[in-house]
Amino acid sequence: MKNIILGVVQGLTEFLPVSSSGHLVIFSHFMNIDTNVPYFALLHLATFFAVLIFVWQEVLQLIKGLFKWEKESLSLILKLIISSIPAAIIGFTLESTVESAFSSLSLVGIFLLITGFLLFFSDYFNGEKNIQQITYLDALVIGIMQAIAIFPGLSRSGSTIFAALLMKMKREDAVKYSFLMSLPVTFGAGIFEITKVSFNPSMILGSIAAFGFGLIGLLLVKKTVIAGKLKYFSIYCFIIGFLAIFIL
Repeated sequence: MKNIILGVVQGLTEFLPVSSSGHLVIFSHFMNIDTNVPYFALLHLATFFAVLIFVWQEVLQLIKGLFKWEKESLSLILKLIISSIPAAIIGFTLESTVESAFSSLSLVGIFLLITGFLLFFSDYFNGEKNIQQITYLDALVIGIMQAIAIFPGLSRSGSTIFAALLMKMKREDAVKYSFLMSLPVTFGAGIFEITKVSFNPSMILGSIAAFGFGLIGLLLVKKTVIAGKLKYFSIYCFIIGFLAIFIL
């Protein structure tokens, strides 16, 4: 049952800009469960499929463009690769450091406060670039923010959307790019850790829950970002961050 609850938490918070990994650590502490990084990665893999369904049209268009050697598709694919490289480097070189961060509730709380500040200021950016107009430097900056968000408490979606908006992207395109660039990272992390998972029925059910609630989270964050209401999530992150540091 506890693994299913963690699956629901992962699904809802993976795309809501409140840090799914941070919430998994907090809920694991609250329910007296040992931090299980491989299982957390499995849950990330489940939400990968939720994103894939949510942006399947864009993914299909990119695949078609790749085979037709279309300049716009090739350029966007290269930018997505550039955005993925920093997270891959951090994931491989600082694996033990990242895993140790999952055992520190206070550190998770501090990172949640940082996420809160990023979300608060995100509402004040309103650019005009569409997803095809971002530069390779823009892609790198967004990728660096995604890499930093590997640490629990730093929201991946919140950090990448903040960076995309900072790079003057339109709100809807910032969300779309954030979703697309999450695919290789969540898939890679899931595959990398899946061999360490000792499967049981509750973990499988938890993964299914993460997939289903992930779709709900995707819809909510898209509407929230477009409406410019990320400040409400920032308030939530401030509250949970302070609780993690001083009370839990």
